[in-house]
Amino acid sequence: MSAQNGTDARCCAVVELRQYTLRPQQRDVLINLFDEHFVESQEAAGMTVIGQFRDRGNADRFVWLRGFRDIDSRRESLAAFYDGPVWAAHGTEANNTMIDSDNVLLLKPAQPDLAFRLDQEPAVGTAARDRGSATVLAGIYEMPRAVDAELIALFEQDVAPKLRSDNVRLQGVFVTESAENTFARLPVREGEHVLVWFGLVDHVEVTAHWLDRLAGVSALANVRPSILDLAPTSRSRLGGGALAARATKHDFDFIFGSWKIQNHYLKERLSHSTEWTEFEATSDVTPFLDGFGHLDRYRAIRDGAPFEGITVRLFDPATAQWSIHWADTRYARTFLPPMTGRFVGGVGEFYGEESVRGKTVLCRFLWTRPEVEVARWEQAFSVDGGKTWETNWIMTFTRPIAVGAAHSAYGDDFFR
Repeated sequence: MSAQNGTDARCCAVVELRQYTLRPQQRDVLINLFDEHFVESQEAAGMTVIGQFRDRGNADRFVWLRGFRDIDSRRESLAAFYDGPVWAAHGTEANNTMIDSDNVLLLKPAQPDLAFRLDQEPAVGTAARDRGSATVLAGIYEMPRAVDAELIALFEQDVAPKLRSDNVRLQGVFVTESAENTFARLPVREGEHVLVWFGLVDHVEVTAHWLDRLAGVSALANVRPSILDLAPTSRSRLGGGALAARATKHDFDFIFGSWKIQNHYLKERLSHSTEWTEFEATSDVTPFLDGFGHLDRYRAIRDGAPFEGITVRLFDPATAQWSIHWADTRYARTFLPPMTGRFVGGVGEFYGEESVRGKTVLCRFLWTRPEVEVARWEQAFSVDGGKTWETNWIMTFTRPIAVGAAHSAYGDDFFR
């Protein structure tokens, strides 16, 4: 657990371990809501969402971790989020899944080098991969007195080696943060003394018997830990969730610069047409508003006449949503209603409405990046609320031959 060479990105000075008891069959409802709306929005308020988990031992328990820079910033960040627009929009729905949300431990790193490292997630072991997700364990010791330096040293000297010998890779060790809870709207467990470790499990089939044995061999000062067996959600950083990457203003950085575009365009939309046309275009994309916005100028010759369109993309860090606005010289000489969405797992999905022959239909944009110097955009319409889609326009972006000129104009950082 000692600091590694190079930049040390440890998190965080204050950590909440939150265990929620939910109504039956509501855990996936809350997880979907949480991963969609409560990750980037909390981080925009100054928190770090460290991990969110299904408790394998209790189908109606959701466990998650969030961190703060310090106790004062905790109060400020919580107020910003819970008084903000995202919680106002989705908080009631989240609360309706819960029976109890007050099982909260307020923690701090046992030592600075025992805090979480989130700059690079260790690879998940083979056994965990075979099960489809990592296994994260949390060992909680409820001690009769405050955890002092002597007890922490005993853990490091006696317990930590036993955990490692059982293929548990420690990710952080924490003790009670005894500072006053300055955000009374969210209760925490007070007057308790705990030491809590978190670890990833490699090459082990985690069973109830194995966990019971691990609790026995990892006793600290004759106190057995209670051990949580946790399955990370797809957006959990701790445990290496497949979709853990955060939406940021840099999501579209790959599109900055100049492009050649091959267009594959369906002639008639929502008419069971199979006739496509091909034409070429160019695109030049520049950032503005410190990267929170982009201007994309699109030019083509269509049906023998010049055609020009512009796209303005704007990123809202509070909601982690992009809004995409389009206007062109043929029909939309004012901005069409925006498309909104985000990138998750390297794929950008954006939704809005379009009018086809006077009827409003659902529209979807998909952005992918199959190669470093190649990008792909697809547009599709749906008349059944998104159950089925008809793709009607595909753009394949490639860099022009004179790519060096684009690099000199925009800088190498835009071509990651």
